[in-house]
Formats: sequence, structure tokens, C-alpha cells
Amino acid sequence: MVDVACSYNMNCSTIGTTLKNKDKIMEHVKSGVPTMSTIISEKCGKVMEEMEKLLSVWMQDQYHRRVLLSLMPIQEKVKSLHEDLKKKHSEESEGASFNASHGWFHRFKARANLHNVSGEAASADTVAAQEFPEMLREILDEGLYLPEQVFNVDETGLYWKRMPD
Repeated sequence: MVDVACSYNMNCSTIGTTLKNKDKIMEHVKSGVPTMSTIISEKCGKVMEEMEKLLSVWMQDQYHRRVLLSLMPIQEKVKSLHEDLKKKHSEESEGASFNASHGWFHRFKARANLHNVSGEAASADTVAAQEFPEMLREILDEGLYLPEQVFNVDETGLYWKRMPD
């Protein structure tokens, strides 16, 4: 194990942990599911598993179309998908009720490894983002600013709000 760790420039504990979890890692690799995801097919049945896969695909499609998504439209879509799949798999889902709650949605986001669902990325101005590096370069050149004097734009609000005494 020491030779393997040295050849890959890793700690021995990392190799040991990988070997200890080999079966779990291989299971996730074979299924094509991200390691951070939870497999729900055993707990919730085929309808829930298929519904979450379809919802994930639908959400990715909406993201690529730059459609802003919030909880309400996602809940409506997931309820519609669930009802359609219940009809399709009627023998498996008799009496199964589904409530697309906030808790379910947050657990789904974690299972599907989704981020920026609130529409933050979709609402960004891509044209301005493409033009900005050149504008910033011109400002820096004209003002003779050093790279050490440039701050992350997200962080400058902290300095603006915190005026000196």
C-alpha cells in the first residue's frame, strides 16, 4: 500500500479508505450515479426513482433554456410526473401518496447533486459577463492599478458597507 501511495503521491490513509470502500465505490461507478447521491429505489419504489430521474432531466433542460426555476413550478411538475407514473405503474403504487414538500425537495437536490435551482445562474447577463474582462483590463491599464489592488467583485460590497471610522 505504501508503494501505491508513493507512486500516486497520496497519503496511505487515502489508499486505505479507498480500498475499504471499494465495493461501494464500484457500485456507484457501475450505476453511473454520483458518489454523493443516495440510491432511493429500495426505499421508495420504481415510481419515485423514475420520477426523480425525469425531474432531474426536466430541470437540466429548463436550466439550459435559461428558464428561472423556483420551488412552486418544480412542485407542480413533480406532482404531475408522480401522477403520470402512478398510472403507468398502477400495480406498484396503490395507495401511495406523495407530497412534494420543502423537505423532500431539499433532499432531492442533495441526492441529485443540484445547485443554483433558485434561478441565480439562469438570470445572469452572459453578454455583459463576456464583455467585462476587456472593460476591466482597460480600467486597470488607464488607472495604473496593480493586480494586488484588484478585489473580487463579490467581496467589494463588504468594504463599501463598512466605512472607515
